[in-house]
Amino acid sequence: MMQADLLENISETKYLSADNYTVYRTVMRIFYLEHQKMHYQMDRNAVLGLLRQQSLFAQYSPEQLAIDLQQLVKWKNLIPIQDPRKPRTIAEFKNRQFQYMMSQPAIEIERMTITLENLSSRTAALSASPFRRIREDLYRAEQLDGLSLREVQDWWEDLQEDFQRLSQSHQDYLREFYGPGMEMQMKAVEFITYKQNLVRYLEEFIQDLQHSVAQIGAQLERFSPEETAHILELVRRSALEIPRPQSEQTPGWEEELLTRCEGVWRSLLDWFTGSNSTARQVLNVTNEVIRRTVQNAALLVQMENMGVSNKAELRHLLTLFAGFQSVDEAHRLSALVFGVQQVRHFAFTAVRETERVDLSTYDEAPVSHLLQPRTRSYRPRMDRSGFADKSHEKAAQRQKILEEERALRQKVMGYIHGGKLDLAALDSPLSPDVRAVFLSWVAAANLSPDHRGRTQYGQAYTLERRGDRTCRLVCTDGTLTMPDCVLIFEEAGHE
Repeated sequence: MMQADLLENISETKYLSADNYTVYRTVMRIFYLEHQKMHYQMDRNAVLGLLRQQSLFAQYSPEQLAIDLQQLVKWKNLIPIQDPRKPRTIAEFKNRQFQYMMSQPAIEIERMTITLENLSSRTAALSASPFRRIREDLYRAEQLDGLSLREVQDWWEDLQEDFQRLSQSHQDYLREFYGPGMEMQMKAVEFITYKQNLVRYLEEFIQDLQHSVAQIGAQLERFSPEETAHILELVRRSALEIPRPQSEQTPGWEEELLTRCEGVWRSLLDWFTGSNSTARQVLNVTNEVIRRTVQNAALLVQMENMGVSNKAELRHLLTLFAGFQSVDEAHRLSALVFGVQQVRHFAFTAVRETERVDLSTYDEAPVSHLLQPRTRSYRPRMDRSGFADKSHEKAAQRQKILEEERALRQKVMGYIHGGKLDLAALDSPLSPDVRAVFLSWVAAANLSPDHRGRTQYGQAYTLERRGDRTCRLVCTDGTLTMPDCVLIFEEAGHE
C-alpha cells in the first residue's frame, strides 16, 4: 500500500509552471550554477547582478527580485539565512538582509530539468561494458564475508548502477528506433548508407549479449537460496550502518530495505535467467530491428529503381525505327535518341568481319546481344534436359580399376616365397603402390595383440621381428629405413 503522505502536493515544483515561470526558472538556474561552483549562499544584490547580465532582465528592479525571492522561499525552493553582519543604518535594520541557499529538493528538481533539456541531444548507445562489470560484481559476491560493511555497501551500489545502466541503455536505444524521428529517417534515401553501419552495430551487440547473458545467468544460478539470503542480509546490515535522519526512520523501514534488495536481486534473475528472460526479449526485439532495417532499405532501393527500367521506352523506339520507310528518317531519330544530348557508349565482345576503321556502322552486319536485368533476385533460366546414359563409361571405368587391382595383386604375390615375405631380403626396388600394401600389412599386425593379420586377399599371416635390428627397404622413389621383420603366411590362405 502507498502511504498517504507520498501523494501530497509538491510545492517545490510550482516554480516550473507558475505564471511568472521565466523569472523563477532563471533565478533558480542562477542559484544552481553557482551551487556547482561551491558558492552555496548569495544575497539579493549578488543575485540581481547575475540576473541583470542577461538582456531580458536588464531593467529588473530590486523590489521585484525581493518579491520573487520571498515566493521561492514560500515554495521551499530557497532557504533564507539571516545575514550575521550588524546593520550600519536604520534602513538596513528595517530591511533585514538575508543570504539565500537552495534546498535539497530544489537541487534535485533543477538537475532533473537540465537532464530533460539535454534528453533530445543525448545519443543512446548499446555497450557491452555493463555486462563485463556485472560479471565482475558477481565474482566479488562470493567474497563478501571478507569485506567490511562499508565495502559491501559500495559493492551493492556498483551492482545496482551497472544493472540500471544496462537496462536504461537498451530501452533508450530501442525507444529512439521506434520513435517518430527514426520513422522519418527510414524513409530517406540516406538511410541506405546508414543501414549498413546500424546492422553491423546491432549484430556486434547481439554477439556480446549472447556471450555475456549465458555467463551471468550461470553465475546467478550458482548461488543457492541460502547463499542469496546471506548476501542480501549483508547488504541490509550495510545499509543500516548509514546514518539516517529521524524523518526517514518510518515504521517498518528496516524490513522495507530488505524487500527492496530482494526486488533488485529478483530483477537480475528475471533479466538473465529463464526461458522468457528479459535478455531473450531484448534479443528478439533487436533481431526485429535488424529485419525492419534491411526491409526498409530494400524498399527504398526498389523505389529508387522504379524509373530505371526503360524496357517500354526501348520497345517504342524500336517500333518507330521499324516503321520508317527511309534511312534518312532513321538517321534523324537516331540523332535525337543517341546524339550529343544523350550520349551512351555500348561495348561488347563481338567478332567483326573486318578491322577497317573507316567502315561505317551501317555497313556492319547486325549482332545480337542478350541483356540481363540488373536485379539481385534475377537468376538465368536453366534449360531442363534429361540425364545422359553413362553406363558404358561406368563399365569401362570399373573394368579399368579391376585390371589395376589384378596387376597389383600379381606384383605383390611375386615377392612372397615359401610362405614368407622377408622385407630385408628384397633386392629389387619396390614401387610406391606395392610398398603401401606391405606397410599396411605390417601396421595391421602391430596393432593386433597376437601380431596376426589378414590381407585384403584373404590370407592370414603372422609378424615376426628380428630383435631391435633395422633394415633398408629400397624403393623406386627412395630408401625407407624400418624395423627388420618377416611376414609368415599360413598355408590355409584362400583367394
